[in-house]
Amino acid sequence: MADIIRKLRPFLAPLIIIVIAGGLSYYWLSNKPRANRKPEQAVAPLVEIIKPKIINHPTTIPALGNVIASQSVNLNSRVSGMVIAVSDNFIEGGLLKKDEKIVQIDPTDFQLAVRQKKSDLARAEFNLKLEMGQQTIAQREFEMLGKGLGEQARELVLRKPHLSSTRAALDAAKAALEQAKLDLSRTTLYAPFNGIVTARNANIGSWISTFSTGTPVVKLVATDTYWIDVSLPVDKIRWLAIPGINAKQGAPVKIFYEQAWGPGVYRTGVVKRLKAEVETQGRMAKLIVEVKDPLSQETANKHAPPLMLGTLVRAEIGGKILNDVIALPAGVLHDGNTLRLLTENNTLDIVTVTPLWSEHRQVFIGADQLPDNARIINSDLATPVEGMSLRLQEQKLAIVTDR
Repeated sequence: MADIIRKLRPFLAPLIIIVIAGGLSYYWLSNKPRANRKPEQAVAPLVEIIKPKIINHPTTIPALGNVIASQSVNLNSRVSGMVIAVSDNFIEGGLLKKDEKIVQIDPTDFQLAVRQKKSDLARAEFNLKLEMGQQTIAQREFEMLGKGLGEQARELVLRKPHLSSTRAALDAAKAALEQAKLDLSRTTLYAPFNGIVTARNANIGSWISTFSTGTPVVKLVATDTYWIDVSLPVDKIRWLAIPGINAKQGAPVKIFYEQAWGPGVYRTGVVKRLKAEVETQGRMAKLIVEVKDPLSQETANKHAPPLMLGTLVRAEIGGKILNDVIALPAGVLHDGNTLRLLTENNTLDIVTVTPLWSEHRQVFIGADQLPDNARIINSDLATPVEGMSLRLQEQKLAIVTDR
């Protein structure tokens, strides 16, 4: 036994130290100090606000439209003949003034016809004078011998049928002369208005037939005004001044054609009329916008770009003025009709509004829909709850204890 103890003696001291250390560790772990847990604290969300201003805002309605002719005509000849002269402007794209000579048909045959009809008229006038002399003789004979004659015999004796026939021949000769003169005047084709040539079907030496053949000599488009056939949503009509509907003067319009004119360049026009029908597919309303001097012929428009028929242009139509409204970024409007306000106590207030107008990522509401000095929240809130505490971005951190 003594030998065993003597052999184990070197191991006893380390074993005792391990046991004591283990006991102390268990004691310390079992009796370590505990911190008192404080109530959880919530941080009020940080928000930015907008302080709105009351303004009067002129509305603008964007639209697209095609440039069309306000007036066009297919000019045909009323007489047939050979072309002997044409205007220098009688080319496609040529500009013609009102009453300018376009085409001259050889007038020789028609001049001869006028001379012939004048001769016929002179003969008819002579025959009438001759008959008037016969009337005088017949009257004297009737006074001497015509007593007791019947009515029909009396008219024959007095040569009344002869006089009627002679007068009718004179009227016919006058009409024939007028027709010959009219045909002669029709050998010259004139421009009925200021216009531009869009098609021509005659030249010097060509034979022109009357309009019954169906081929026009020239097609003209009036250049005093062009129209723009504009499409826009039906619900925008009530915002516009339209002659014949709700106003004497049409709404002003700016016309843009960036592809040809570049950015920022525009022509001006006015709303002329509202078409009676809507588009068959898009159900869009159709407006006629009138642009004066579209080809910039007048001195006042000499630096303005010309409009071209058939082009698709962009229009900005001036609408009615919104009085006493507030303009807000579209992003502050939630669910289409609610705003989040910061109250005087820095809490959340959610109000329902009715937007009056929207354009260019802005929403306009009536100022009477908000309280005075309203502070509109322009920040996202993850879980907005009415009455929740908030803080402005410029304020120091505010700690709110949950209760």
